[in-house]
Amino acid sequence: MSQSYPAIGVKPKADSTTDTRLFLSVVIPAYNEAKNIKPLVEQLDQVIGQCSDVRDYEILIVDDHSSDSTFETVESLKNMRIHGIRLSRRSGSHTALRAGISVARGDLALCISADGQDDANILKDMVAKLKSGCHVVWGVRKKREEPFLSKLLTGCAYKLIVAFSGASATEINLSHADFFILSRKVLDAINACQERNTSFWGLLFWLGFKQGSVEYDRKSRAEGKSKWSMRSKVRLFTDWIIAFSGVPLKLISLMGFFTAALGFLYALFVICYRLLGYAKPGWAESVTLILVLGGVQMMMLGILGEYLWRNLDETRKRPLFFIEDQTETLEERPH
Repeated sequence: MSQSYPAIGVKPKADSTTDTRLFLSVVIPAYNEAKNIKPLVEQLDQVIGQCSDVRDYEILIVDDHSSDSTFETVESLKNMRIHGIRLSRRSGSHTALRAGISVARGDLALCISADGQDDANILKDMVAKLKSGCHVVWGVRKKREEPFLSKLLTGCAYKLIVAFSGASATEINLSHADFFILSRKVLDAINACQERNTSFWGLLFWLGFKQGSVEYDRKSRAEGKSKWSMRSKVRLFTDWIIAFSGVPLKLISLMGFFTAALGFLYALFVICYRLLGYAKPGWAESVTLILVLGGVQMMMLGILGEYLWRNLDETRKRPLFFIEDQTETLEERPH
């Protein structure tokens, strides 16, 4: 009988009654991380070798259309366990993760960043927690080494995300959750979700599987600079809210009622003011009202437009990503 997840150089899987070890896929999204790839792979090789619950592994490095030699670096490793995929255009780390997960064959998958800041040494604890009944285990940093304002904004953003989208696993500090390990059931569930405009983190919480966490100390980046800009953070926040919550649309109705009530009160004020013999307010008040109401209406239209655009984009049924190139090791894997 053929094995469920064959791999190059892997011994035949023993009877499940005598061998409960797992085949591990490691998915690494990478953008301009040529200098960090080799040290990360060496670290993963050492850490996985010390994890008795893993019988063998594959490493899938997804190059998010880098402008440096990231993909060439992966090809140069010449390791039959390491496979590279290059996307045809830059699509973001979340799409790169989904591209890697779509070809991952493991019983479980570790999704980790390419910059080396995530501590792979907690792999053993993460796998143990997964085997104890969890389907998603997060690596949660103990503290965020960031400026106060950045931490404050991040904390507020995640509180809004939880309030708006109703994330079920609220005991996990989302603002400190960085990388994770997933069971085969979760991998299959992710592959079954075909929507383009979504947050990968939000999707993991929306799926609803039992989730846990393991704390770790985040390391400093060895080479290069973070690609996680303020624009990326705002986009993540927007994608998460709109993809998993209708609250913004409901707020439009509330804003409409609120501004209508204010308009009615102001009209009442003008009438009373006139009946008392005072001159009616001048043009400045009228201009202020027009600007305020116009601004509110434009905001409402903007929210509606965001939802409409995303729905239009989904109806086109375009693939989430295209693969421009892949390493020979991936092409030679048995299927």
